[in-house]
Amino acid sequence: MTRGWFLAVFACLALSACQEETAPPPPVRPILSARVAVATAGQQSFVGTVEARDKVDLGFQVLGRLLTRTVDVGDTVRSGEVIATIDATTLDLSVRSAEAALGNRRAERENAAMTVARVEALRDSGTVAEASLEDARAAFDAADAAVRQAEANLAKARDALGYAELRAGFAGVVTATGAEPGQTVAAGESIVTIAKPDPRDAVIDVPDWLVGTLSPAAPFVVAPQIAPDQAIVGQLREIAPDADPLTRTRRLKIALSEPPSLFRLGSTVEVRADQRASQTITLPETAVFTHDGEAFVWVVSVDEASRDARREGTVAQRQVTTAPADQGHLRIVSGLSAGERVAIAGVHSLQDGQKVIVPANGAGGTEGDAL
Repeated sequence: MTRGWFLAVFACLALSACQEETAPPPPVRPILSARVAVATAGQQSFVGTVEARDKVDLGFQVLGRLLTRTVDVGDTVRSGEVIATIDATTLDLSVRSAEAALGNRRAERENAAMTVARVEALRDSGTVAEASLEDARAAFDAADAAVRQAEANLAKARDALGYAELRAGFAGVVTATGAEPGQTVAAGESIVTIAKPDPRDAVIDVPDWLVGTLSPAAPFVVAPQIAPDQAIVGQLREIAPDADPLTRTRRLKIALSEPPSLFRLGSTVEVRADQRASQTITLPETAVFTHDGEAFVWVVSVDEASRDARREGTVAQRQVTTAPADQGHLRIVSGLSAGERVAIAGVHSLQDGQKVIVPANGAGGTEGDAL
């Protein structure tokens, strides 16, 4: 009886093991897939302006009423040229007051020097004590220090008088003005903006997602709107660190190397990424899944030459590197090549090596030729 019971248990275990070993494979299922193609972002163009890389806002260092401004937007200036003046009456009076104070302190020092000479003569004759001579010399030292202080005050006043004139720090072009004659301006308030003619940048605003598709020093084709056939190549120089909170765009600055005269400051240009350097692979977000912090896709192996309505193939998991792209898509930085086919839906229900059905073009609309 006991032996028979053991045999029955053994038979059940053996049958269970056989059933596990012969578990049916995952079902063959149709999938939505598409072949990977290289997309070119260079076809999209943006309108921007030519701006100077180096520019400065000039303002007075003191408060005053603006008397003259000798330049306007578009004028060229030389280094050291006077471009604006303010009312210098108060500053001139400060200089005169400092000059008078200096004369007074010098007179006091001369008087102190004469006092020291008299006390020395009296000390030699025994009329006054040594302490009186020391007091006279201390008074002279104080008067001499007062003279040096007055000289410093005069130099400061004369320097401030020079602040009544605003001079260009370098040769350039006036790109903006901030005040008109007769207006009272504060210290540091911008009166004139001067830009160096070279080097120049083309400045554009692009969607935030597009920044992720650009490589450092990426080439761009820049053409003036008045002469689209006069395009030149520039290099990406700077990307704004943050997107504009209202437009969600990022500002790009594209360096222009020795641009012709058509690319004058303030002119409007049309900019597009160089097609040769802007080729990217993008996939819908539904085609990418993550596991342990890594991104993966399902690569579909199928006979692409077959025109059968229901082609059978297999899927294999492959790790990829992604970057942000436009809404609903991801840019594939590495891991995929053009011409490969990937599953773009149902990626969480597939298994490695699973057989799938890939309908051909026109068979139910479940396939795309390219992404």
